[in-house]
Amino acid sequence: MDASLRKAAMALGLCLSIGMASAQSLPAGFNLDNRLSNRNAPTGVYFAHDGRVFVTEKGGTIYVYQNLLDPAPQLLVDLSSQVHDFWDRGLLGFALDPRFPEQPYVYVQYAYNGGLFPASDPTPWAPRWPSTDCPSPPGSTSSGGGCVISGRISRLTVTGNTAADEQVLIEDWYQQYPSHSIGTILFGPDGYLYAGGGDGASFNWGDYGQTGNATWPDQRSPLNAANPNSQATNHGGSLRSQGLEVESQYVGQQVWLNGSIIRINPADGSHAPGNPLATAGLSENAKRIVAYGLRNPFRFTVRPNTGEIWVGDVGDTAWEEINRIPAVPTDGSATLLNFGWPCYEGRGHHGNFIGPICTALYSGGDTGGRTPQTQPWYTYQHVGSSDTTGLAFYEGSSYPAQYHNSLFAADNSRQIIFNIPFVDANGDGVPDAPPDSSASAFFGGSLATAVQLISGPGGDLFYPNINTGKVSRLWYCGGGCTNQAPSAAIALDATSSADGVPRTIGFSAANSVDPNSGDTLGYDWDLDGDGNFGDASGATASRVYGAPGSYRVAVRVSDGAGASDVQSMLVTVREAVADLGVVFDDGVTSARPGDTLHYVLTVTNQGPDAVFGAVVATTLSTQLTGITWICTPAGGASCGGSGSGSGDVADSADLPANGSVTYAITATVVAAANAPIDSDASVAAPSGTSDPNPADNQASDIDALDDTIFADGFDPTGS
Repeated sequence: MDASLRKAAMALGLCLSIGMASAQSLPAGFNLDNRLSNRNAPTGVYFAHDGRVFVTEKGGTIYVYQNLLDPAPQLLVDLSSQVHDFWDRGLLGFALDPRFPEQPYVYVQYAYNGGLFPASDPTPWAPRWPSTDCPSPPGSTSSGGGCVISGRISRLTVTGNTAADEQVLIEDWYQQYPSHSIGTILFGPDGYLYAGGGDGASFNWGDYGQTGNATWPDQRSPLNAANPNSQATNHGGSLRSQGLEVESQYVGQQVWLNGSIIRINPADGSHAPGNPLATAGLSENAKRIVAYGLRNPFRFTVRPNTGEIWVGDVGDTAWEEINRIPAVPTDGSATLLNFGWPCYEGRGHHGNFIGPICTALYSGGDTGGRTPQTQPWYTYQHVGSSDTTGLAFYEGSSYPAQYHNSLFAADNSRQIIFNIPFVDANGDGVPDAPPDSSASAFFGGSLATAVQLISGPGGDLFYPNINTGKVSRLWYCGGGCTNQAPSAAIALDATSSADGVPRTIGFSAANSVDPNSGDTLGYDWDLDGDGNFGDASGATASRVYGAPGSYRVAVRVSDGAGASDVQSMLVTVREAVADLGVVFDDGVTSARPGDTLHYVLTVTNQGPDAVFGAVVATTLSTQLTGITWICTPAGGASCGGSGSGSGDVADSADLPANGSVTYAITATVVAAANAPIDSDASVAAPSGTSDPNPADNQASDIDALDDTIFADGFDPTGS
């Protein structure tokens, strides 16, 4: 097979011969829709609640479709200059912020084509490709070769349909060979980001680091020069997946992230609270890890309505695995899981690894202080070549009942999609595993070549075919019908804000689409999260939210022919937070009867939120008369009413963050003044807005009354 075909057909660990599944038709009533096509080696498809669809390409580009019917997608971002695209390497992971687009962030995971610099060493430990220090072809199978790279996780900010401002969160995988690279990133229901990475080792031999790269060596777990072929003294290669067990032996006592699933804070990449080792006196990488001992956890998913992570681990020569990671509890009692690679493949020992790390695991109850192996939930034996390249639970209701809550699994090498029905015989809420290698084939053949499975609009399964450049949708319509369900979309009205209460928030479903031309769409809304879609109808809707809280807002879009789709978004209504302040002064310290005073009152909002209807008031001294004022806004603020008045100021101002209003107040000291001139000014946040620093919301100005007594007839001006 030539290099160009290998890149396409074998791009994701399919470096052995492909075992072809026999041709198999879709089950009765199922159909394929390949509306999204003409992509270059697509690796993933992702859906936003506003109807937009994102497709990643292995070479480093990401495209955005306005909806599933958009014929002209736009380029979201081109990261190709930073992505190393070879075999398993490329842009393979993508995730939308759970509040996207209200929180305008997307996350990417890719094989980084660039030199990496340890904090303590200005010399990079990985070169930039192409490099004279890297073999050509770049270390696919050569002993002692391999061009070392790391995976990278970054956050990008999306404005409109363009992503920019890359913020790198993590670069900490040592991957020598171009198989078993990175793969999936996704958000759990707990709001934390999960990511995986493979061992980066050779698949041609039992790799424990004995073929280390002399030019770009592993600086944390270097090859033991005195015993380069001893598993007793080396733990590189595939054994990096067990590195957590010997972290104290790593230079700097910082393990790599190879062969693990991590759970991190999406803001900065730090470990998430509640992780199994979060409070241990270990490295930051150790604190990030929730499971390890994996070979190539290329694709994993979250089981709906749980925090469980289900991992497909691509095996070596014998077994594929599906592993279950329970939800991380909130009480700090999470259990660290070790799935055993490379000591185990499937449920049995791997014969190539007999060093002390593995013998401790093989010994059963006596693990030498190491985390014992957790057996896989399900395994299946290789037929020719195999690799688990997609997992998804069916979340919809349009498929026949036998598929509800079931698990679908894709094997790209065998060109087949399996189905494992949901069975819970003991009622513990956890699916019962079927006997190993017993999962039934749902669909096979060249059209079933999938490098991802994901639940999309209507709960239907979608998957990208890296060979054909198409994204396929598996939809069901029994009885020979041809009606396909619409795709619902929901977005905030452009003028809506969820800050401040009470607050009127508008919603739009205008980006909903139907693949059947001529269908007229209907819209029904659940605006309060009670499951009743009778709150409003029409393509737009609004509601007044009078109390802070989180509300699940949903729209049901129907096509008039019996098919519908539901899309929802979470709206968190909170009190607006605004740091208001006043400065009030007339520029003098004393005055006499008949003097004219000129006060300047400036009201500011230092944010972070805008304030609508801030109450501005003065209580000027009774020693003053003829009071007038004029208000001047700045920074997008606005004054209330006509912007001027007489007497004390009693105004209502709208203040965006960093906006201000200034009142120029003029008053005259009365002739009979007989006391200091004491005046006050204040600003108060309206109901539904809190001020974290109320101490500067009031100010006073006190002028002494000049009590100089002049003789009758004396003119102090000298005129």
